[in-house]
Amino acid sequence: MNAREDVARSLYLELRALGLEVWVEDDPGGGPLDYGIEAAGLHKLSGARAKEVRRRIGRNEEGLVRVILDHRDPDLHAIRAEGNHRY
Repeated sequence: MNAREDVARSLYLELRALGLEVWVEDDPGGGPLDYGIEAAGLHKLSGARAKEVRRRIGRNEEGLVRVILDHRDPDLHAIRAEGNHRY
């Protein structure tokens, strides 16, 4: 795992710890992977915190897509099994 993927994995874990539902959606007009990240539950956060989270998701979107679609990580598999998760 490279440093960029490590940052994205840490961010994914943080988002899940905040109680956010995070998933990948098709985004034909989007980035190089033609996928985008959707996060539900941002309304539970303060306005400033939600804005910061959106900014961080945007900066790490490609890495988050890769992390979410990686089914080989047993830790992430266990986290997904605990709550709602779409991919």
